[in-house]
Amino acid sequence: MMIRKLLTLLAAAPLVLSGATAAAAQGPAPRGCAGLTTAHIPQGTVASATVADGYCQVQGVLKPATKFTIKLPVSGWTGEYVQQGCSGLCGQVPDLTFPLFAFSCPAALAKTLVVAGDDTGHTGDPEGAQPATWGADPRARVEFGLTSEHRLRLASDALMTAYYGHGPAYRYFDGCSTGGRQGLNLAQRFPADFDGILAGAPASNLGPLVLLEAWVATRNTDSHGRQILGPEKIPALHDAVVRACGDVIQDPRQCGFQPSSLRCPPGVDRPTCLTPAQVAAVVAFYRGPNGLYNGGMPYGSELGWIDQFVVRSGSPLNGNAGTIAFNSLKYLAYPTVLPDSFTLTDVQFTKATYDRLSLLGDTLYNANNPDLSAFRAHGGKLILYHGWADPFIPPFSTVDYYRAVQERGGADAYTRLYMIPAGYHCLFGPESDDSPSEIGVPEFLQPLMDWVEKGTAPGVINVPTVNGDLTDVIRDLDVAPFDALAPVKTAPGSLNANYHYVGSY
Repeated sequence: MMIRKLLTLLAAAPLVLSGATAAAAQGPAPRGCAGLTTAHIPQGTVASATVADGYCQVQGVLKPATKFTIKLPVSGWTGEYVQQGCSGLCGQVPDLTFPLFAFSCPAALAKTLVVAGDDTGHTGDPEGAQPATWGADPRARVEFGLTSEHRLRLASDALMTAYYGHGPAYRYFDGCSTGGRQGLNLAQRFPADFDGILAGAPASNLGPLVLLEAWVATRNTDSHGRQILGPEKIPALHDAVVRACGDVIQDPRQCGFQPSSLRCPPGVDRPTCLTPAQVAAVVAFYRGPNGLYNGGMPYGSELGWIDQFVVRSGSPLNGNAGTIAFNSLKYLAYPTVLPDSFTLTDVQFTKATYDRLSLLGDTLYNANNPDLSAFRAHGGKLILYHGWADPFIPPFSTVDYYRAVQERGGADAYTRLYMIPAGYHCLFGPESDDSPSEIGVPEFLQPLMDWVEKGTAPGVINVPTVNGDLTDVIRDLDVAPFDALAPVKTAPGSLNANYHYVGSY
């Protein structure tokens, strides 16, 4: 019954939404900020509209429950619109104080971009700390998985027209992680919505990704529920990978590090070595779940394992990866919510489990279609990026997806992929007691705008890595576009190169 409701809602949604497009385009006459409280927006209402910090900030709801914020510059609008994606399980309107990854974008610095974001139709903790009970509502699943960003684009068009007298000259979408998945979903299913899409570390292969998260959490838990690899072992493991493959690993598939090289002598267990059980766990982390996902943890990502599935206290099942996996599997992944007795230790890492996850995954959540011909025909431009050291969403899924896009031909005309050596998730992190908190600051938004508006295709892009206070540059890399079709000379014995994904793009 649940799957029938989901498919019915999914079939109806594009018809309802497409009918709203014309209304948004026509728009009422310009009005002041306060007057936007009475503006007509497709399938929604405006709750408040106030001037603050140079913006007319509008908050409202898209029926039945999607909360949104749009910030309209009071003066100097460039005609550009940037919609910000969310992260994790969403549930909060993204922080729009400063658009992510726009530190050298003059319009962002001058606060002359219209920016908007939404909570994807539910209230909750993006990291999954709160139970995702909202998944029991089929409408909430459809909104989270598919329709929220399209509906926000229509509402934003209506509000820009109401405030300025016309809509935007250019529309951009900027998202990472779940936001990256949203960006690819827009390019694949709503190809005329945006002129440029910036999709970082996309959770595009979401169903299998949940299996990977469950895999690393359970593979770090012994039969008594105890953690196998603790955080005290991470510095030595990471140092060993660096010694074997370099501080800035250009491509982890070219690293041949073997965890067995750190094996402790019999009867010994100290922070500088790995017990046999820990060696087996680390091998499982690097390889991934039996070919059910595009590989496992990349070499060089080790510092980012802490709090993901190597926890400082408690069980790995309650780390970030385990929590997201549990909530996704229990409340979102299957046609009905799983029983209260469900735990991650119940997960079977089999092709049958993969096929069950694909039932809703391919319908609502996954954004794996490499056919972007409609987006290209619209004139759209897409920039993907992913850190080679990403422990949240390993980079191999993005490489595989982009390879499928390239195989269709003509990808250079409208797409680019940038793979960032030593880059962690969304180029944030690692956050560890043993390393500085880092935040990546790639300058991708301005190159995307230049490509769309001036026809200047991006080439090498400088990607500085600075500390969390944005005061000191730690690393400064020039990154060229990545060719996923180029032959890869893998290192002998590389655990990152030895995977066979059961799915396809």
